[in-house]
Amino acid sequence: MLDIISRACLHPVDYSGVLRTTTLRFKEKIQENENTYSFIFTATKLPSWKAGQHAIFTIPGANVEGKTWRPFSVASAPSENVIRIGTIIPPEPSSFKQKLRSLQPGDKVRMFGPYGELCLKPNMNKVVAVAGGIGITPFRSIVCDMAESEKDVDFHLIYSARAEHVYKAELEDWKRKLPNLKITYTATAEEVNAELLKEVANNNKDIHYLLSGAPGMIEALRKNLIENQVARNHIVNDPFKGY
Repeated sequence: MLDIISRACLHPVDYSGVLRTTTLRFKEKIQENENTYSFIFTATKLPSWKAGQHAIFTIPGANVEGKTWRPFSVASAPSENVIRIGTIIPPEPSSFKQKLRSLQPGDKVRMFGPYGELCLKPNMNKVVAVAGGIGITPFRSIVCDMAESEKDVDFHLIYSARAEHVYKAELEDWKRKLPNLKITYTATAEEVNAELLKEVANNNKDIHYLLSGAPGMIEALRKNLIENQVARNHIVNDPFKGY
């Protein structure tokens, strides 16, 4: 357990939530596109969490080669009363993802958390969120939660994907309920940077930026924002590598 915490803690924030352990039962697998899947889990009693947070997952009893745990954003909002994660499973997946893909209804998975800082705070009245690929998962949770609770947040989601934008139909449904939600779909880094620079140029210092995606993408976006005088404490990103 201490090894999980030490590897997951890449930022000086509160990770005490990782000490909460819940045994989940696998409910169903949904193939979102050719190699992207959602996995749905239930429990007798789910822990509380904030939309956008993530957790550490293990598969007890599974003969997993290599790393036996993985961090995943919780893609479901608390109101949905399930734990949903989304991930890419390539043609030659890791041993962990092979076991994940082969789960049968009722199989047990252990979850540590959820926890983390990639969520809306009371002082965040205007937010620009950037999702790269499967990095959309925490924002699915946040946007769903906003729609269910009717949160009045000026929220611009910039969602970049090379091919299909996963969860797009749901996002568009929630958008109709949220007049202050704007979604921009992009396919390239150049398009993402152009949208970010528009926000930086047209707005004030109150904007908060939430970033989720591959480590290289996050590093480049943080550097870009900081070079454009965005305060470091107004930039929040996922604290783990990989999905």
